Amino acid sequence: MSGETTAVIRGRVYGAVQLRHTERGTPAARFTVMQVPREYDRARRQWHDGEPVPVICTVTGPLARHVAECLTDTVHVIATGNLALRAGLLHLDSAQVGVDLAHHVAYIDDTLPAVLAGRGPAQPPRTTATPEEAYRAQPGPAAPPAAAPADWWRSPSSSRDTVTAPGR
Repeated sequence: MSGETTAVIRGRVYGAVQLRHTERGTPAARFTVMQVPREYDRARRQWHDGEPVPVICTVTGPLARHVAECLTDTVHVIATGNLALRAGLLHLDSAQVGVDLAHHVAYIDDTLPAVLAGRGPAQPPRTTATPEEAYRAQPGPAAPPAAAPADWWRSPSSSRDTVTAPGR
């Protein structure tokens, strides 16, 4: 639709997330995000918190179930969606909501530690072999492993497109 104002907000969830269902059974969640702007005081030459701005966020469908399950009071979030002013309050019909990783560690199903997922006791940390020991343990003749640059991020020959996670 034209004329909509798309916005990105960052803030903390304030209060509980309310989960309801429409007459057709579609889940809908509603929660408030308190966005606190940072303002610079030129006279004091320092930053301080401004007046908190409450934004009422609404999500529907599977996202509503995920929001209701994952978000609690004071969790830092980032939300995007269509912003509107209704009855003097800001409303965000959210398209996307996520935990702000600048403030929290988030796990997904594939990265959830076994202990937190209830899949067994914590395993003792594995001892890892040094590159020399790993090389000597390889059967048969092999070329020595290529030395990785000390700082792959600043290395002129590294390509960020080819960087993969260890063990993949």
